[in-house]
Amino acid sequence: MNQLTMSIFTKRFWSLAALLISAALAIPAQAEDWKVVGEFGWFGVGKAYEIDKGHFYWVGEFTGTFFNDKGKGSLFHHAGVKCPGYNDLNFATNKGKAGGMCVISDKEGDKAYVTWILDGEPGRASGTFTYTGGTGKYAGAQGTYPFVGITEINWADGTASGYATWNR
Repeated sequence: MNQLTMSIFTKRFWSLAALLISAALAIPAQAEDWKVVGEFGWFGVGKAYEIDKGHFYWVGEFTGTFFNDKGKGSLFHHAGVKCPGYNDLNFATNKGKAGGMCVISDKEGDKAYVTWILDGEPGRASGTFTYTGGTGKYAGAQGTYPFVGITEINWADGTASGYATWNR
């Protein structure tokens, strides 16, 4: 191999190596882009059914706004969130389970979809949410992340107010 051929081969080798390293480093960063840290303030409206004394099964929707800790211009900051779901609350045993799906929508109309589930005491429980897809800029949303759901007020009319912290 002459020196010119060797020089071209070396340049191509290092260019390809740099490209492969850049691609490998970008994969974890892209997956991490979907990890939002913040708070979802919600209002729950639905129907509660008393199953046993002190045991209620609620079906409805948690709706509100997400506030990203990074503020303006960050992922989902001020996005609308609608989460149809269930809440199985047993005050007699101090146990609860809840789950459902959420649609997160920004002003431009792009949407991310998640499923969620939590388990714990009525009023405060830990769980996870998992991206299942999206539209527009959220089409590649993926990953499973922790959250904590807190009910602050159970209103006399069967509605509730609270918030959920995501990745805190």
